[in-house]
Amino acid sequence: MRRKNSRKQTSQSGNRLPKSGHDTLPLVEHLYELRRRLCYIAISVSLFGAIAYATERHIITALLRPAGTQTFIYTSPIDGINFLFRVCFYVGIALSIPVVVYQLLRYVQPLFKKDSGRLIIWGSVASGLLALVGMAFGYFIGLPAALHFLLHQFITKQIEPLLTIQAYLSFVTMYMVGSALLLQVPLILIFINRIKPLKPQRLLSLKYERWVIVGSFVLGGVMNPDPNLLHQVVIVGPLIVMYQVGVGIIWLTNHTRGPARENTLQPQPAAEAPAVGVQAALPGTAQPALKPVLLRTPAASLPRERVRQPKFISDIRPRPAKRLPDESSAI
Repeated sequence: MRRKNSRKQTSQSGNRLPKSGHDTLPLVEHLYELRRRLCYIAISVSLFGAIAYATERHIITALLRPAGTQTFIYTSPIDGINFLFRVCFYVGIALSIPVVVYQLLRYVQPLFKKDSGRLIIWGSVASGLLALVGMAFGYFIGLPAALHFLLHQFITKQIEPLLTIQAYLSFVTMYMVGSALLLQVPLILIFINRIKPLKPQRLLSLKYERWVIVGSFVLGGVMNPDPNLLHQVVIVGPLIVMYQVGVGIIWLTNHTRGPARENTLQPQPAAEAPAVGVQAALPGTAQPALKPVLLRTPAASLPRERVRQPKFISDIRPRPAKRLPDESSAI
């Protein structure tokens, strides 16, 4: 019976998070909570993957459209089924982005301050919308330019591109995931600011802006290796703009919270405390009787008696034992 009760308590405690930041949970309950969140994500990916399997022809046609007239091959009989399974799996992950973000934010909710439920819901919805916009940007603008450069730059009379469908799918998947993460920068900054307040002036300084521009161009070069500067600006520009938008949202959030915090932290006028000691008698008023006050000094402030420590072994002298009266002498 004790084992059953302990299992029930652990299962119930694993389904709830600490209400405040001061409450803590043991490591085992955190692992139970993480397992539960991962199960929800797996269920969401499976459901959206099954929906993608029902429309797999349309999805494959849309994925092959940026390649134009390029033909693909597969070198194993099982590669066709593997390709179909991977397409459904990747589509399920892409459609489950709001669920993944929601479960992740719910798991780290104790790090946020109070009243973070609305922020988690709006953040999850905004993350899904931004991911769709980013993937659409990569599909219609970035991916065709990158494929045109990579497939037509190294062609000669003896060299022709002969791609497998798995390699093409891996490249398209990596590109679409990068495009989806491209527009998540404002949300990442907002969540970090909710955990630890950031300073917009510091984020807009030359030190941080320099690294943002360098990192954007490096990421743009990986996503689109075309040396054309105009194509690079098309990829890098949205990333830099989204960083500036995130800093602006942080400044607006901190600016609106500033007056509210000042009003809440403004000291209230304290009530007049009665004077301690002898009060001066005002003319026309009777002086109240004074009560004796006992002052208690803490024990730590009392002087301690010094105990003489023996310097040599000879200083330690045993006390003589008391002798009992002899019965014979008493008689």
